[in-house]
Amino acid sequence: MSIDPYLTPVATETPVNRSGDSAVSEGVLRALACTKPWVRFFSVLILIGAAFLGLVAIALFVAGGGALFQATGLKHMPAGVGAAIAVVYGLLAFLYIYPGMKLWKYASRIGLLLESRDQLDLETALNEQRAFWKFVGVIMLVFVVLYAVIFIGGLLIGGFAAFGASR
Repeated sequence: MSIDPYLTPVATETPVNRSGDSAVSEGVLRALACTKPWVRFFSVLILIGAAFLGLVAIALFVAGGGALFQATGLKHMPAGVGAAIAVVYGLLAFLYIYPGMKLWKYASRIGLLLESRDQLDLETALNEQRAFWKFVGVIMLVFVVLYAVIFIGGLLIGGFAAFGASR
């Protein structure tokens, strides 16, 4: 059974209850039914983004970055920079896959919940959502620390350069 988020709720069948707990309320089911298409949409966008990042990484690695640097006018760039950028893009593509899969699983679990109306399926769906947000939170913390290190390093390098130039 699927729930149309635009119809008035009608209780026509008894919810299936495998866990012995109370069935999930209609309001929760309606809210999750309205959320499911958006969750699926964003999971697809994230996975497409990961695929494009992977393709760019492969193209940069194969080309060695030479075409990129020629097009931008940076003709005196060291040889390994293109490969280094390709590795960074490859790592980013790899990092995109996990949250995309977690959102995909969350949408699938919402679908199972809409059919069963069981408390265990709700817990499973929310656990997939929790895993997604935990991963996003950890990545954000890593990037905040990385930005802080880069900012402090830039200040130190700039300070040392200014001190060396004044001598």
